[in-house]
Amino acid sequence: MTTRHHHEHEDPSVHSFILSGRDTVFGYHLAMFGMAEHRYQVVLEYRLPNDVVDIYLKDRADHPESWHAVRNTEDMVLPPIGDGTVTEYPARLDRVTQTGNGEDRVWEPISGGFTACIERVLTFRRFSEEDFPAHLTYLVYGRGDEAHIAHRLVKRPHYEQIISLQRVPEGVTQADLAGAVELSIPAVPDGGHGGLPWTTRPLPDRTYPALLHRDPARPTPITLTLGDERWWNITTLNA
Repeated sequence: MTTRHHHEHEDPSVHSFILSGRDTVFGYHLAMFGMAEHRYQVVLEYRLPNDVVDIYLKDRADHPESWHAVRNTEDMVLPPIGDGTVTEYPARLDRVTQTGNGEDRVWEPISGGFTACIERVLTFRRFSEEDFPAHLTYLVYGRGDEAHIAHRLVKRPHYEQIISLQRVPEGVTQADLAGAVELSIPAVPDGGHGGLPWTTRPLPDRTYPALLHRDPARPTPITLTLGDERWWNITTLNA
């Protein structure tokens, strides 16, 4: 796990995946624009040991102000996860508590070591030079009757946000969720935010009309009903 896998520009490192979901547990990689080894947007579906899932769900209920993450315990690089050559790795479960926009962050291990098994990779994308989208763009993912959205990252200054939806939107299929299809929110511009990081959450309302881009030529109108926020950060991402 500590070999470089011929990715000379990337050092093996610690990678944290913020968790969402109850019946199915998903992990979202915490990215950093300023470090090559963290310059990836990744969403995984995990298969975790039952006792670890039990700890996660109980601690989530006991600490609703915090988030939870799977964190590798041996340094690694991410591309072998993306190409499917790595499907499991040694890990621990952390409770993550932060203040404000992520200025102060505390990671508390709440499990012993275990093997984190990757059931599937929903999206794996290394950042490249892209223009900011005209409107807020998210990835929608999940399984069954659970769905989550994660802000699609482009470049500085952007923000990380994961929100669990109250329900799977009508018009969103299981294939869409499995493929982390993009959606946009036409009512809210992105466009680089004037070159400044967002400092407040950009989605204060509970519902938003959105467009699902399963077929980019023919977007599907849907309605998002927002539930619990699972992550928010502008600090380390933009460092």
